[in-house]
Amino acid sequence: MDVVAEVLRSVRLSGGIFLDAHFSHPWCVTSKITPEDCRPFLATPAQVIAYHFIIEGRALLAIDGGRDIEVHAGEVVLLPRNDGHTLASARGIAAISADGLIQPSQDGGLARIFHGGGG
Repeated sequence: MDVVAEVLRSVRLSGGIFLDAHFSHPWCVTSKITPEDCRPFLATPAQVIAYHFIIEGRALLAIDGGRDIEVHAGEVVLLPRNDGHTLASARGIAAISADGLIQPSQDGGLARIFHGGGG
């Protein structure tokens, strides 16, 4: 029995993807999704569960005050309590807020981030 599949069958979630981010080494950002971040895309949610899906490469993720977890292409990270967190290409890079990097879509599509040193 696949436990995750069973849980997902019993839970009713709504939401979606609102941001497409492209990072190149070196980079490090802090993030915490707020209900206001979701407002342009859906009604203001009562609760936010943040998640990241790594399409290519890898990233280090650390929940505020916690240890790093390496996340690889094809993996999904769920933050069910919407904790503040840091995503980075490597340890020791100064973090900046992802909020200031978000570029709204001109055509109503996904907002985007392009950030990093080009590596």
